[in-house]
Amino acid sequence: MELNHIGITNKNEKQALQFYQDFLGLEKTREILLPPELSEQLFSLSQEIKVLVFEKPGIKIEVFISDFQHANPNFTHFGIMLDNFAEVTEKVQRSHVGLVVGKHKDKTVYFLKDYSGNLIEIKQKS
Repeated sequence: MELNHIGITNKNEKQALQFYQDFLGLEKTREILLPPELSEQLFSLSQEIKVLVFEKPGIKIEVFISDFQHANPNFTHFGIMLDNFAEVTEKVQRSHVGLVVGKHKDKTVYFLKDYSGNLIEIKQKS
């Protein structure tokens, strides 16, 4: 078994492009309009939903453009392995991307927060 893709929600198409394409460097490979009938069947929401698909070798993210709000606390996240962890954390300093750092004893965990509040756990690739 292998992971095919991840689906997340973003409030705003422009911000989704800024984060996933411009900040993370993923390529936008497709744009889909999910018809209301299919959206109702799959997600119990009878409205047309725009979906942007971003990819790089080994990762595919479907970004659903919607003003849906997660309940708090929201544990939903996905993790990515970075080729250059330091480069991404330096980029955070020059942008409006959030960096969340959690520490406990000798363990430190890092999350990026996209412009819609989605959490992406980041680790250095070995």
